[in-house]
Amino acid sequence: TGSIYTYYGPDEPKFMNLSTNFIQRDLPLVMPSLGLASEPIPLWWTTDFILASPEGTPASEEKWIVGEFNCSCVGISKCLAAYCKDDTPNACFDDIAPEDLAAAEGYGDIMGKKAFGILEKSQNPVEVSSIKKVAKDNLGLLLQPPNPTYKCALAQIYVRSQPYGGSDKSSNGHRYDSIPFANGMIKANMSCQLIHYTHQEHYKFFEVCKGFDAIIVRCNPGQIKADGGDQQKFDDGMRAMRALGIQVWPSPDVMEFMGAKDALCKVAHLFIGLPDTLAYYDAADFAAGFKKTMAVQP
Repeated sequence: TGSIYTYYGPDEPKFMNLSTNFIQRDLPLVMPSLGLASEPIPLWWTTDFILASPEGTPASEEKWIVGEFNCSCVGISKCLAAYCKDDTPNACFDDIAPEDLAAAEGYGDIMGKKAFGILEKSQNPVEVSSIKKVAKDNLGLLLQPPNPTYKCALAQIYVRSQPYGGSDKSSNGHRYDSIPFANGMIKANMSCQLIHYTHQEHYKFFEVCKGFDAIIVRCNPGQIKADGGDQQKFDDGMRAMRALGIQVWPSPDVMEFMGAKDALCKVAHLFIGLPDTLAYYDAADFAAGFKKTMAVQP
């Protein structure tokens, strides 16, 4: 275009006041202010700013105002050498100078990362990037609903010291039955993200869990300990989720009390129970009770 550009990086002290106020304070509010709250910020765009402060105002006190937003096919000026004009009708990619190409590819790399983030967020209703991704892939998992009624997680444990990550794992690191469970949630218009617990990231894991409405726990008994973790600590974390109103299926207390053998005694009075189902907790009670019941049995 004939224009001469001067480039400043994002950490340029001369424009730190502008960068801080725009990026940290105003940028999250731009799209909602434009009536586009459901849309992400454009992948590649520019903003023109106008200095509105009187000449001589210290840089830290300068007031900059937006002159224009431009997101309609913004060009990369470093690639202008590949732009055909009357005097360069055969201009092509190879005409871009190596240093300009390196800069342009840097922009492209940033775009790729941002595009991946936008797509990943649209696929994953809860941000889970702060915890380690354990599985190799999500083969068979349906696309997450764009507007899920509720947000679910399916929590698993991969035992790093055992072949395949444990006897219940598929080759990608998920439990062999995780996908059907998750897909069932998705078909009911609930999102369901597959996550793994690692004891080294205990606090990060449960911070992420706070973003869900429900957590489906698919950790086989003994596997958390086998991976070096603390089952009690994990259970307490899940109890904390229940205290926040998040459903946990099954909760540690449900697993403990429903899975205990004396649960049969507690339902003995129901249609599905046997009235003479008893539990003994010490030798003396067993001796007395067993003899008593045997005395009246055929």
